[in-house]
Amino acid sequence: MKKILIAFAALAALGAAESTLAQGANTRDDTELLISQIQTDKRAIVLSTLQLTDAQVQAFTPIYDEYQREMKEVFTRGSQVIEKFAANYGSMTDDAAKDIMKDFFNVRSDRNALVEKYAKKLQKELPATKVLQWVQVENKLNALLDVEAAASVPISR
Repeated sequence: MKKILIAFAALAALGAAESTLAQGANTRDDTELLISQIQTDKRAIVLSTLQLTDAQVQAFTPIYDEYQREMKEVFTRGSQVIEKFAANYGSMTDDAAKDIMKDFFNVRSDRNALVEKYAKKLQKELPATKVLQWVQVENKLNALLDVEAAASVPISR
C-alpha cells in the first residue's frame, strides 16, 4: 500500500507541476487528462487495498464509478479555483480574494459531503470495515493531492 501511495504521489506531483499554474490554450485539456489519469490510478489503488471478494467487487464498482463521475466535477471546480487564483496573483483585490475563498470552501465542503454520501451508499452493499478502509484510502489520496496543489500555489500577496 505504501509503495502504491508513493507512486500515486509522484504522478500527482508531476501533473501538478506541469499544469497547475500554467497558462495557455491546452491548460483545460491538460487538467481534464490529469483528472482522468488520477481517477484511473485511484481506482486501481482502492481495489488493490480493499481486497474485495468477487461479489463485493460487483457491488462496489458501479457505486465507485458513480462516485468518481461526481468527484470529477469537484476536482474540475478545484482546478478552476487554482486557475482563478493564478489569474489574480500579483494583483489580488479583496473582492477577488473573497470570491476565491468562497469557491475554495465550497469545493472542500462538497468533496467531504460526496465521500460521506458514497460511504452511506457503500454501507448498504459492503461491511462497514471495508467502507471505512475505502474512506481512509480516499482521505489519504486526497491528502496527497492537496499537498501537491498547496506546493504549487504560492501564498497570496
